[in-house]
Amino acid sequence: MKAPYQPNLQNYAALLLNTGINLQPNQSLVIRAELAHAELVRLLVAEAYTLGAAYVHVDWVDSLAQRAMLLNADLEQWKLPDYEIQRHRQMVDEQWARLALVGPEFPYAYDDVPPERTRTVAVKRSRAVKFYTEAVMANQQQWCVAAVPTPAWAQRVYPDLAADEAVAALWQDILRFVRADQADPVAAWDELNRMLKGAADYLRGERVRAVHLFDPTLGPDGKASTDLMIGLTDRPLWIGGAAATPAGVAFQPNMPTEEIFCTPHNQRTQGYVRTSRPSYPMQNEVDGAYFRFEQGEVVEFHANSGEEVLTQFFTIDGAKRLGEIALVDSRSPIFQSGRVYYEILFDENAACHFAFGEAYPECVEGGGAMSREELAVLGVNQAETHVDFMVGTPTMEVAGITEDGRRIAIMRAGRFVDEVRS
Repeated sequence: MKAPYQPNLQNYAALLLNTGINLQPNQSLVIRAELAHAELVRLLVAEAYTLGAAYVHVDWVDSLAQRAMLLNADLEQWKLPDYEIQRHRQMVDEQWARLALVGPEFPYAYDDVPPERTRTVAVKRSRAVKFYTEAVMANQQQWCVAAVPTPAWAQRVYPDLAADEAVAALWQDILRFVRADQADPVAAWDELNRMLKGAADYLRGERVRAVHLFDPTLGPDGKASTDLMIGLTDRPLWIGGAAATPAGVAFQPNMPTEEIFCTPHNQRTQGYVRTSRPSYPMQNEVDGAYFRFEQGEVVEFHANSGEEVLTQFFTIDGAKRLGEIALVDSRSPIFQSGRVYYEILFDENAACHFAFGEAYPECVEGGGAMSREELAVLGVNQAETHVDFMVGTPTMEVAGITEDGRRIAIMRAGRFVDEVRS
C-alpha cells in the first residue's frame, strides 16, 4: 500500500518566514495558530530564531474554548482586558511581524452560537484594538496568512477520503497553491508577483474609475445573475502581489494569493450581485446570498443559508458598504482544482470577490499617510469588520470605466483579457 504523503514542513516553515513574512534580524514575531497546528508552529519558532528574531510569541486559539465563552459569558460585562490592549500597542510600536495560520480543528464549533452574541464580542474586540488592525491593514508591519490542514477541515474538502488521506490531499493542494512544490519556489513567487503587479499597473495606467461586474447566467428570477457597478475613489491604486512596509520591506500578505484589488468609494456601488461560494461573517457560514445596492449601501439581501447571520452582520457600523473589490482570474490553480475549500484564504483566491466593511488605505494614492478623517472625505469606508464574499464565476464579464468615460474589457468568461495579463 502506498505510504501517506508527508509534506516537508521545514521547507514550508522557511517559505512562510522568508517569502511570506520576510522576517528581519532582531524583529519580533507573533504567530496566531490553532492547537492542531502545533507541529508546524514549533518549526516556525525554531526557524524564526534561526533567522535572528528578537522574540517569538504564539497566540494559541481553541475554538471550543471560544465557543464556551460565547455561549456562557455575560456579554454586557465582557471586555478585552487592558493587558491585551497594551501588548497589541507594543506590537505596533515595535513593528512586530504577524503570521496567522488558518485551518479549523473544529469547523462547526460556532454553529449553535447565536449570531448576535458573536457580533457583540467581535465588535467589542475590534474597537479595543482598532489601532492594531489599522496598522496591519496599512502595512506598517509585515503580515501573512497561511494554512495548515486539520482532519476535520480536510474531510470537509475531501468528504470521500479517510481522514489521513484527506489531510494528505489537502497538504498537496496547499503546497501546490503556494508554489512550494516547484523546483524554485522563490522564482515562482517572483513570476506570480510580476503577473499580478502587471495587471494592477494596467488598470492604473488606463485610469479605471469603476468596474462593472456582469454575469449573463440567469438567476432564479430570470435575470442576469449579477449586474453590479462599483465606483472607486477619485484616487484609486490597484494593488497585486507582494506588499511593502513604509521602510521598504517586501512581504506576502496572503499565501496563496491570486488577486488584484482596489478600494471602492462607499457611496458609488449600484446594482445587484449573487455570491458563488460560501462566506463566513462572524465565523458563521452564509451561502447563496443576494445583495442589492443603492448609492453604495445594501438595501436588500437574502441567502439560501445564514440569512439570520447577515441580519446581525449588517447591524455593525459600516458593514453595509464595500471596503474592497478584488479580481481573480479563473485560471487560478485554486479555481482550477474544482473544489470549494470552506476557508476564505483559498476561496477568495479562486474567484472575484468584494469585502463589506473596513477599506485598505494602501489602495488610495497617498492613503497610507492620511488620517481616518481625510480618508473618509475620499469615500474610504470605515467599519468594525472586514468580510469577503466571493462572486466570481467562469461566466463573469468585467469591464472598466475609465476617467475619460471609456469602457474597456478587463475580464471575459472569468479570465483577464490579454492586455491585462500580459
